[in-house]
Amino acid sequence: MVSVSVPHEPPRPYEVQPGGLPAAAADDGLAIALVDPAGRIGLWSSEAQTLTGHPPSEIIGRDVSVLADRATSHGSELVAQLVRAGDGVRTDWLRCFDGTCRSVRWRAVPVRLVAGTGLVAVASLGGQRIHQGDPAAVDLLLQSSPIGLAVLDKDLRYRFVNDALARLNGLPVAAHLGRCILDVLDLPDPQAYEDMLRRVADGGETIDSLHVAAIRADGTPYAAVGTLFPLRDADGHIVGQAGVVHDLGDARAELLDTARSQRRLELLSRISAALSQGLDVASVAAKLSAVCVPAFARTVNVDLLAGAVHRDPDLPTRTATERAGSAGPDASDGLRVHPLSTSAGSGHREPERDLPPPCAASAPVGECISSVAVVPFRVDEAQEQPHHGIAVPLLAAGQVLGAIAFTRPGGFDPDDVLTMRDIAARTAMAIDNALLYRRERLATLTLQRQLLPARLPDIPWAESAHRYLPAQNGTLAGGDWYDTVQLPGGRIGLTIGDVMGHGLGAAAAMGRYRSSARALLAVGLEPGQLLTRLDGLDDGADNDLPATCACAVYDGVTGDLRLALAGHPPPLLVRPDGSADILAADPGPPVGMGLDHVYEDAHHVVPAGSLLVLYTDGMIEDRSTFLDLEQGIAMLRRAVHNTEASLDEVCDALMAARPTNSADDATLFVTRLTRIQPVTVANRDAHLAN
Repeated sequence: MVSVSVPHEPPRPYEVQPGGLPAAAADDGLAIALVDPAGRIGLWSSEAQTLTGHPPSEIIGRDVSVLADRATSHGSELVAQLVRAGDGVRTDWLRCFDGTCRSVRWRAVPVRLVAGTGLVAVASLGGQRIHQGDPAAVDLLLQSSPIGLAVLDKDLRYRFVNDALARLNGLPVAAHLGRCILDVLDLPDPQAYEDMLRRVADGGETIDSLHVAAIRADGTPYAAVGTLFPLRDADGHIVGQAGVVHDLGDARAELLDTARSQRRLELLSRISAALSQGLDVASVAAKLSAVCVPAFARTVNVDLLAGAVHRDPDLPTRTATERAGSAGPDASDGLRVHPLSTSAGSGHREPERDLPPPCAASAPVGECISSVAVVPFRVDEAQEQPHHGIAVPLLAAGQVLGAIAFTRPGGFDPDDVLTMRDIAARTAMAIDNALLYRRERLATLTLQRQLLPARLPDIPWAESAHRYLPAQNGTLAGGDWYDTVQLPGGRIGLTIGDVMGHGLGAAAAMGRYRSSARALLAVGLEPGQLLTRLDGLDDGADNDLPATCACAVYDGVTGDLRLALAGHPPPLLVRPDGSADILAADPGPPVGMGLDHVYEDAHHVVPAGSLLVLYTDGMIEDRSTFLDLEQGIAMLRRAVHNTEASLDEVCDALMAARPTNSADDATLFVTRLTRIQPVTVANRDAHLAN
């Protein structure tokens, strides 16, 4: 026997002279055995007896191979193999005193002894509690089990999924991990299922014989039965939950029917909510596709019949029944449609160009529109399995507006066709409303453009440029206007206004306000007087709308500018040196409210070469971020850096600074104010001589 000492430090490979031994304190719960170079056990701690059951009297002096379940080496050869392997953590099967085996994690630490290099075997008793089986065998069990197994964390996210459950859910394992279970499964009542999962994760409840009907990612339903139970750590705290799931196949047909019905109702509900937000036909198609793909179909294409766009709703047209009754074998030939799906995500467009160019309808769509019937078809896609499609007509008030084509692999069943008809009915109503809205908007824009000045007067000392941008969220055109009037005595009158409201009424009111302001400027009224008279005008219109207005009169000889505001944002003055400030004036209330307000003039001196920027509130409002007036004006102030740039460049820079989420149309009116050069006698004579 060799006398040893046990220093208190972790085991590591180092040399010990006779009488010294690397070890760890016995009170750390370490099982320790000393093996000499010949492979004989020379030291056996009480913890080693606890771990294996071998008493020291039965083990000391014997070859270390007696501890191996299936020894392939003995004596010095086995010691040499273990020394060469290093002192990393090993996992081996150990033969116990009662003949059983257990998996043990241990270290083999080389030591220098008198007779040569031996080793110390060290194993932690506490470290063995979680290794009471072969980890590789456990992994094989989990992955080879025909029963679906899953582990969820406290946030209901997948942490483990075996292959059986991945196949059952129709998604690969990687598509599960880290995702919430409700994002992977399409369940009839997601909130109820989440509440049940919370009862397990938060309350520690075990739920057995749970029957669930769900929808796979490819749209096919399945029924399953399972058990949910909490997972606890060594201290008994719940750290997650596990699920054991078994496919029922067709044994629970009523669950599958319930899942299909619930899924159909939820899909139609989401479609109705999405379509209610579409104010133009392109956005209607885009929102429909966003809801239906991939939940219901692989692709959804909406084709709008070209004739439906320009038809007069007041004129009688052939109903769907009349169209179907008169359809011949070639009735679909020559049909042209607007493929709305191609315009999804195209951004803001002018109302006249908000539809993609018309093209010839495909054979299934043409047949569907001509026959006003559901038409099945087949789509062959390269390098993919064949897709099956269904074309469904769009009918609104008995009129055919176009067709929707759904495609997906695997085809559709009769219940799917019923769902398509419901989808088509909702979509047709939304498109019909959008077309009506579009016609009214185009009429409003046409009227507004006709009422605005065709061109601005050519005044060398007061050049002007303007921009008008309809609202980008699909609302009707408003009542924005601008105008320039050249006045006697080297003066110029500038007005800009915004009628409260949208549509034809606002455009008509805008025309009245603009023509009245122009006439009042022509008779020589100052800005405050003009707004006071404009507020008191009564032309007998029952639907006259209030309006904000800014009026300025500039004297090109002296540089004096008089300004009056009626509830309108103050203009911005950009000086030749690039500094910019707002021109203050008493804002007063909007005109047309019947308040009999007397508007006051504000007086300013404008340096020659300054830019006067007039605008409507659509240039500075951002309702999504609650941008206030001062912040909006500051954005415009920072947009102009070079006052000597062309007015078109200045307008473009200011329009680029406009908030993208403004809900109102925007008008911009920029004038470069210089001075009138006095005409001397010499200049006059030289001019006459030429």
